[in-house]
Amino acid sequence: MGLANEKIISQVEDLLLGRVVIPSIQRDFVWMRPDVRDLFDSLYRGYPVGALLLWKTNLTVPFKTAAVVQTAKSAHQPLYLLDGQQRLTSLAWVYRPESKADGRHIDLRFDVRTEEFVNPSAVQRKDPLLIPVSTLLQENVQFYQVLRKAEVPMDDPDFDTWVQRLQKVHNIRHHQIAVITYESDDYEEVAELFARLNKGGRRLSKGDLVYSAIAARWSDGLDTMDAFHQELQDSNFALNREAVLRLMSLLAGTGAHHIKLIGAEVDEAALKEAWQATERALRFAIDFLKGECSIPRSEVLSSPNVTIVPALLLHHRDGKLRPGEAQLLRRWVYTAMAFSHYSLQVEGKLDAEARLIRTREGEDLFAELIRRASGTRSRDSALHPRDLEQKYSTHPFFKLLYIAALRGTARDWATNIAISDQPMNSSAKIEYHHVFPRARVQGAYAKEEWNSLANLAFVTGQTNKMISSRLPADYMAGIAPERLAEQWIPGDPELRSMERFPDFLAARRRLLANVLNELLGLPAYTGQAATRRDADELPADEEVIAEEPTAPQLVGAEVRDLRTALGVEIHANYEGRRIDAYYDPSSRTVRIPSGPGRGLYDTPSGAAVAVVHGLNPHVNPNRNGWSFWTVTATGQLLQSIR
Repeated sequence: MGLANEKIISQVEDLLLGRVVIPSIQRDFVWMRPDVRDLFDSLYRGYPVGALLLWKTNLTVPFKTAAVVQTAKSAHQPLYLLDGQQRLTSLAWVYRPESKADGRHIDLRFDVRTEEFVNPSAVQRKDPLLIPVSTLLQENVQFYQVLRKAEVPMDDPDFDTWVQRLQKVHNIRHHQIAVITYESDDYEEVAELFARLNKGGRRLSKGDLVYSAIAARWSDGLDTMDAFHQELQDSNFALNREAVLRLMSLLAGTGAHHIKLIGAEVDEAALKEAWQATERALRFAIDFLKGECSIPRSEVLSSPNVTIVPALLLHHRDGKLRPGEAQLLRRWVYTAMAFSHYSLQVEGKLDAEARLIRTREGEDLFAELIRRASGTRSRDSALHPRDLEQKYSTHPFFKLLYIAALRGTARDWATNIAISDQPMNSSAKIEYHHVFPRARVQGAYAKEEWNSLANLAFVTGQTNKMISSRLPADYMAGIAPERLAEQWIPGDPELRSMERFPDFLAARRRLLANVLNELLGLPAYTGQAATRRDADELPADEEVIAEEPTAPQLVGAEVRDLRTALGVEIHANYEGRRIDAYYDPSSRTVRIPSGPGRGLYDTPSGAAVAVVHGLNPHVNPNRNGWSFWTVTATGQLLQSIR
């Protein structure tokens, strides 16, 4: 990276001569005339106006038409302007008014009497002492002549003062500005740098940048892509740009790393072809997810990336599956959701799955896809009721239970009408209801119990209000038994009293575990020990808990004392770096606020894997999070408060 101080006018000249160009990831020029005026005022007063960031690369990078007329193409590889487009373009428009690409000149004037820069009105343009700034910026301007043209005689008492002020405007040409030149042939690295620079307001994602780059190469591209996204939105299946671009990149043959769509080898014809295939594949996939999987809208998915494998497979098969394959693909979808398959290493997983779809067939293909989506679990290992402990409405299991309720045509407890994901009547909108109302149990039991999945059911808003804070022993007497069974409420009335709340949770976890097992195509839980996993793979955090019947229960007083507003402060030291994070004992999630692995993770191990992968991507990232993280306040391993 190079750093130099340059005359600002030389940078403007480089832009006008095409030695500096605007990469396609840049947004359009958005400054208004007052912004241009304020820039000149800052330069006149000697205020700092920030640095320019240029990108030097050997790559053939798509660039967009600048908002200035660039008179010549550089004979050498141009530099790409990453930061400073608004400032340089504004300066160019005033310095060379004829360079403004749309032909509508910016008339910026300098009031020599008040030292103010003015965007003049029609009346003000007649004032001779409002001097055009473009005149003052030229190299050989004669200030005496400028004032004489303004009918200011040399014996005017203000003449010399005004000459000095005009000279000061002229000296803006010589203003020194810091120019940082960043050298890299890694487009993804530069896209990330650009996204971080431009995070005022909504942060630009890499998907936004790739869309912009595609639009620069394909004239109708942005309109075409936006129209399809609107179609998805209208179908209640809006998907983020990242997921759609990953699919497009796979269909274009450049792999799931969608930044490669920007490569010079992907021309306009290839982009059009890949996008047409993307639309076709997604229509197949969304019909499958809605019809076969009973997923009514994209928000129910644990990740938008879950759509990509069905899209690839159905595109490859021309929308046709062989007998029995629909059930296997549905099982894959539910498995990928249940175990947060795409929480890490998304591109690598999708590349592997795309290869499988191209090279394997039949049960062998689906067996391998499901094994991969199962994560660290054995593919056919039944869920244990303990796997549902400390799981809340934010966990993927909750979304799968919602899907199971829709598939089973569960009916509302009061109206006896099948629950609908998108009812016309607002009072019929589905809400999740605490079976034992929170107002009754939160003083007697831990939040980890009363807010867990085992205490949640799906009812309409009007039913929720009807139940209010009554205990199950009271309100369930008026509900048909089959309604309760449809949502896996234990049938024993003895479990509906406050005193038996823990027993109710245990009984319902057993029922819910088998609902999920059936959905996932796993064997039913029979009370036997869970099948153990292969010895060469580390178990996931939740399985470690399931292995140990004496695992301590959260949350004790000593853990509550360690909590801050953000959670329990923890840290890890890896590869000479210290990574700070926060652990939530209630949900057992870990949040890394910054640095390698930044994000929110369902388990400490998930967070540990992210850190290892971020700092050392060439090693196996599997780590047991309980022994990877240290509690900052005590210096003990995280497992000490598990």
